[in-house]
Amino acid sequence: MSAHDKALLALSDAEIIESADLTDAEFDELENQLALRAACLGWTGDPMRQPIETVAATVRGIISKRPN
Repeated sequence: MSAHDKALLALSDAEIIESADLTDAEFDELENQLALRAACLGWTGDPMRQPIETVAATVRGIISKRPN
């Protein structure tokens, strides 16, 4: 994991969402993970508008899987 990615992981929830700069593939993964979570919970709203803590945790997981 790069130093930049490590620094991103240390940001607050709101900051990481604003600063993550996900690739198209990573953004697709984010959408898919949030849609799956929403379906499992019976979420009736937009899956991308889940609580900030949930979105940030998902973004952190995606960033932590980035290759070196």
